[in-house]
Amino acid sequence: MIKLEMLLFVMVGLMSVSFGINEIKPCPGDTRGDRRCNFDATHRVCAKIGLAGTSFWEFTGQNNWCNTSGSYGGEYGSQLRCPASDPSWCICKWATARWIAGEGCSDDVEFDCAATDVCDLKSSYIDYKVDLEPAHDCMMKKCSNEWNACPDASSATSGASP
Repeated sequence: MIKLEMLLFVMVGLMSVSFGINEIKPCPGDTRGDRRCNFDATHRVCAKIGLAGTSFWEFTGQNNWCNTSGSYGGEYGSQLRCPASDPSWCICKWATARWIAGEGCSDDVEFDCAATDVCDLKSSYIDYKVDLEPAHDCMMKKCSNEWNACPDASSATSGASP
């Protein structure tokens, strides 16, 4: 029975890759690589942090780098980061959780669901020693279609133990 469950799990994974299910779209204001929020283990959430008056910087303790030039190389690397015309950026999972813990899951917290690796966030619980529960709770509400399309963590391991 375990072999059948594993086979089904692998087949669903292959179908997802083959048919583009859960494909992550580019995060328009990000200037790193191909602009997709899947280039490392933490920058998985495409959020609008370049909007005037955002509380992102306050609650994450970071300095505002939007509307400044980076030097990441590649096609987009020297363009303005999260400019007013495309105020989004691939932010860390820990920063997402801290922002939401401070701001709440209000209208001021905006995600680009199609450009966020929702399934990666859903399967992550801690990022740089930060509990991701606030990010889970908000993402589940704001990106419910993508959230519900992700496999449950328990289904990937069900039947693995006798």
